[in-house]
Amino acid sequence: MDEIVIFGASGHARVIIDILEKQNKYKIAGLFADTPELIGTNIMGYPIIDQIANLTHFDKGIIAIGDNYGRNKVADKIKKINNNFQFINAIHPNSVIGKDVKIGDGTVVVAGAIINANAIIGKQCIINTNSSVGHDVTVGNYSTIAPGVAIGGNAVIGELVTISMGSTVIQKAKIGYGTLIGAGSTVIRDIPDGVLAFGSPAKIIRERKIDEKYV
Repeated sequence: MDEIVIFGASGHARVIIDILEKQNKYKIAGLFADTPELIGTNIMGYPIIDQIANLTHFDKGIIAIGDNYGRNKVADKIKKINNNFQFINAIHPNSVIGKDVKIGDGTVVVAGAIINANAIIGKQCIINTNSSVGHDVTVGNYSTIAPGVAIGGNAVIGELVTISMGSTVIQKAKIGYGTLIGAGSTVIRDIPDGVLAFGSPAKIIRERKIDEKYV
């Protein structure tokens, strides 16, 4: 088995550890986290080795950070340390991946998720529990599809987008770069870049900065 490391030590790291153990494809050497007080402790039996800036000896792993912008920053940081670093995927055995689906490096697909035929999922995405991505959907890099989300066929989800829990996106709708769709929303028309939108139907509430925290 290839030896890998995990970046981040939050609850999302626990989810990824569980997926990787069930995949049984990789040996987890430990975790790197930018929380100094956690160094030397462990999560689910795996040691927190060091801070990310001190990454050495490893050239393969996955980022366990729920925030899209944070995940993007850490990926860039790792690549500056080691440009040849390879990001693996964590795909739960109890997810369903359709024919001709393309999934980018570093993406996490959680238990119960369904990705239907011909969909394209970008790099470093999260397709979370019991979410459904329709046929021919495109999900941009560093985006999150939260638990219970349903996306209709041919929809286009931009980069660094979050569609929050229990939301629905109708077929062919487009959601722009950096936008956040609030929980329980119904998207029935295109939503532009860089906004917060929620409701049923979803309405634009205000503009949103790309680095705003939401998790």
